[in-house]
Amino acid sequence: MNRRKFIKIAAGGTALICGGGILVNFSRKSDPLAPFYEATRKVLTDRYGDPLSANLMAEIRQAYRALDPQIPYIGGEENIFTEWLTYGAYYLSVFQALSARGNSTAEVGRLIYETYEVMADYPQWFLNLVGRFKYSGKYEDRLRQAARESQKRRYPADFVATFIKGDGRAFDYGIDIDECGICKFYHAQGADELAPYMCLSDFVISKAFNRGLVRYQTIAEGAAKCDFRYKRGRETYVHPLRRGWPPVFVAG
Repeated sequence: MNRRKFIKIAAGGTALICGGGILVNFSRKSDPLAPFYEATRKVLTDRYGDPLSANLMAEIRQAYRALDPQIPYIGGEENIFTEWLTYGAYYLSVFQALSARGNSTAEVGRLIYETYEVMADYPQWFLNLVGRFKYSGKYEDRLRQAARESQKRRYPADFVATFIKGDGRAFDYGIDIDECGICKFYHAQGADELAPYMCLSDFVISKAFNRGLVRYQTIAEGAAKCDFRYKRGRETYVHPLRRGWPPVFVAG
């Protein structure tokens, strides 16, 4: 990102991603999905040019409007996992719009991955600054509380999670996702094949914010749980990615 773009961001506002959703929303726009639409538009424009990308974005917006009433309620803003489900639903609308035009699941998965890369296109010092804000002790406490609440299973479509206390050596803290709200929603919508691609966004997020996420398994790929372990500063490894695209289940 160049200096002009950064000044524009500082003056006009934007948003950053972390932990599956928006980290800090600096935007004056009321739509929390505005940064996702903008990043998707950029990727589509780079790939297809202006006329087609504009039509695709209109179709994505239409798909999301149709999908929005079907997104299950899991506690609203009081539940940290509502963010995750909202963004998962957004990318389902991208999948629905593009697959209707003949794009494969792998092609849509690549677009999702590149969208997150666009949203992480900031100077590293800035990402580190915001990362420290998000991943403070206060954030860990919030995540611990959210995991505890999730185990009450008040909402069938919700995530169910277990917070894992770190020892400061092997990892700082972790979270096991025992039930994934995104996987549940995708299954209900007949889109199970998209879930493994959605999980790859965690690689981009961890790399951008220097989170040192190591994750060996996900529910989306058939495991019993997703095992997130964070340690600031170490190399990110998110199976099936080591250094970026492609994942091992995609050839080329």
